[in-house]
Amino acid sequence: MTGDPFLDSLATALGGQAAAALGAAGAAALGKVRDLVRRRSEQDPQTQAALEAAERPDAGQEQISALAERLDQACAEDPEFSDELRREGEPVHSEIIASNNVTNVNHGTVQNLVQTREINGGITFN
Repeated sequence: MTGDPFLDSLATALGGQAAAALGAAGAAALGKVRDLVRRRSEQDPQTQAALEAAERPDAGQEQISALAERLDQACAEDPEFSDELRREGEPVHSEIIASNNVTNVNHGTVQNLVQTREINGGITFN
């Protein structure tokens, strides 16, 4: 990821990893962000490729991170895009942060999988 929580949360939402956590306002804002990034993608094949990879049903953390990094680069290259992305994406970021959700994604076969916020004590798998 980029180290910028804002861009990381937008990439996560664009990739579908946090969309379920969004309310109506966040979902509407996500649509605007997606449109903005797609418009940017028309002149920027790297952004388009990163967005398409992150939107795939089998996308994982690697694709989400690549999209976040590409958004970071696009923002550095184009201050107007950066300003608009931050303005349109603020409701998405705010909802993700406010929901305090943790999103785990598993692709493949696992024997034991635990999703939890906090464990006080131990876990034993037999």
